[in-house]
Amino acid sequence: MLANHEHRVYPDHSLVWVGKYRNLKNISHWHFDHEIAVCESGEALISLNKETYSLQKGQCIYLRGQSIHSIISAPDTTMYVSLFSDELIRRITDNYCLDCPVFADQFGVLETLDRIRKAGIVKGRFYDEISNALMQQLIAGIFSALEIREAAVATSAAAERYKKLLYDIDENSESYSFSRAVDYMHMFEAYFSRFFKRISGMTFSMYLNHIRVNKAIDLIRNREMSMTEVAMSCGFDTIRSFNRVFRQITGYSPRELPDSYILNLRSNSGNDSDFDPTIKTSELMRD
Repeated sequence: MLANHEHRVYPDHSLVWVGKYRNLKNISHWHFDHEIAVCESGEALISLNKETYSLQKGQCIYLRGQSIHSIISAPDTTMYVSLFSDELIRRITDNYCLDCPVFADQFGVLETLDRIRKAGIVKGRFYDEISNALMQQLIAGIFSALEIREAAVATSAAAERYKKLLYDIDENSESYSFSRAVDYMHMFEAYFSRFFKRISGMTFSMYLNHIRVNKAIDLIRNREMSMTEVAMSCGFDTIRSFNRVFRQITGYSPRELPDSYILNLRSNSGNDSDFDPTIKTSELMRD
């Protein structure tokens, strides 16, 4: 089965993303991140590797990182879906999996994901640290109460190195370069270019610009720096190149960006560089 790779870049220092969906449907895909979903109303069918599970109101499913999965919900079903980095609580998530991925929401999953989601919208003081702590507590509580087993996932050395590269880029995006990435991966330039495009779905320069623009959006909304200062602090050499790249990625100039704008930070591997596993009839709710 062909399944595309979805990669999510988290804003600020958050390692968690939460979305609330109505009529969620997505195609088979995988990601390094771990995922947890809870059905608020209605029902959904989840394909996980070679198994199919029915998710009813008040039930949750845990989708371990690197598993191939898809979600097809019934009409008017509402679900909360959260992706979180394996860096968040990896001593648990890297070594164990649940005996049964479906379980009743006896842990306050719905309430916790709603708190994280709203914190990400408001972006109050230390919201990212609060979100990380809430997810850590939630996952630790689930794994400490339910039946678990040891799980070893075979990953290539290059894939593991790639994951670490993404964190390195995110932490140092303002000064990052193609040559630094090549050195980090211990690859020849031509091979690295093909490898990065295949696994991320975009060129290295495109990916780096997405990271820089996302950080610029946060700085613009803080309104504490001039546009030139924002551009330089995010790694752009000139205000002209900053404006050009910003418009290419967002569709707006930095000064015209609506307050409600959210940058789609997904990328993929495969032939379609605009891959998003979520089918367009799905509604990402804003309330």
